[in-house]
Amino acid sequence: MKKYKIKWLSQAISRLVMVVLLLVISLCFALMQGGFVSWFIFFMFLPFALYSFMLFFVPLKQFSVERTMLTRHLEHGDSLRMRMTLTRKSRFPLLYTVIQESIPSEIFDQEASDQTRHFFMMGMKKQLSWDYEIPNITRGHHQLEGIELTITDFFGWIKKTALIPAKKSVIVYPKVTKLVYKPLRIAKSSGAGTARNTVVRDTTMVSGIREYQPGDRMTWIHWKTFAKTQNMQTKEFEDQQSQEICLVLDGSPSALFEEQVELCASILTAVVSQHLAISFLNTTTNQFLLDQIQTEEQLQQALYQLAGVQPKIIEKVEHKFGQNRILANAAMVYFVTGSLTSEWLNIMKNLSRKSQGIICFIVRTHAQVITENEQKLEKIAKENDILVFPLTQEQFANAFMEVLK
Repeated sequence: MKKYKIKWLSQAISRLVMVVLLLVISLCFALMQGGFVSWFIFFMFLPFALYSFMLFFVPLKQFSVERTMLTRHLEHGDSLRMRMTLTRKSRFPLLYTVIQESIPSEIFDQEASDQTRHFFMMGMKKQLSWDYEIPNITRGHHQLEGIELTITDFFGWIKKTALIPAKKSVIVYPKVTKLVYKPLRIAKSSGAGTARNTVVRDTTMVSGIREYQPGDRMTWIHWKTFAKTQNMQTKEFEDQQSQEICLVLDGSPSALFEEQVELCASILTAVVSQHLAISFLNTTTNQFLLDQIQTEEQLQQALYQLAGVQPKIIEKVEHKFGQNRILANAAMVYFVTGSLTSEWLNIMKNLSRKSQGIICFIVRTHAQVITENEQKLEKIAKENDILVFPLTQEQFANAFMEVLK
């Protein structure tokens, strides 16, 4: 038997012995003292003692708990709403019942645990339901184990506590910002001086038309359709070169790592919504590589993986990812980081020499101070045909509009 069970049992028996002693003492007092007052005290104390004695033998195994999540899809920052239903087999009257979530997961901080604690006077009810809500839930794969059930008598003489199993996996996905994605390719022109990058779209073959979206160029508008319907329509073009896209998440620890994950999730969602394929390379603790994400099912798998990623210091970056097959075959690489490092810069320089387009999104805050080393690395990146775009969280929705400018 485990130590904590022995300790709990000894405490419970001590409490029961205390109740019995109080009952015996009150009886002896009545027998020795006699009179109305002493017997009145005994008979007033007797129901409470008997209830405490019977409560000691109430089995807590008769209780069961059922969970129902009222919020189906959770993203970082959302509120978790849960409905709990407690059922028991007997109708033994229960006075004070305290129910609280067990705390095995980081999903509950102290404030959240207080919100999951509920006090009930259950009486003779066989079933009891209650709801609770935890705001600002964090991204991750969380496992809820069950609830801690505590029942007690009138004066707290007898107290029984048990963990009622009610396991539930809660997946909190990264927040997804709706952004407008435009398929891009990089046209490079290098002279004796600094290299210059231009982002262009191949407009040699028209594959169809679609609704106009903010940011579309005037030269892409299908004017014949506009003349007939008075509705703005935009031409869609077939790209002449390979459009294999690879998104890379830098897994190094960063103060804005959550925002980096958010940007990656938003890009993946936007690309798949355009019926395009994209590969995703994650370099964090839960390192994984997903090739050719194109369907909704594959997208959900990628978001599921992103829900559990945690940052990690990466050693020998060039050795691990320098010869990566997906990176080597991609026509366009989107790199998301909190701070550009020399190791990743060397990898991107090698990819750029193979005529691949590299766009580096650096997630920052408005008040962030840029170090001299960071400025130097970003300058070297631009000189090697790597587009560098610092972004704040508020600019995520227009990330690709900034590239097109």
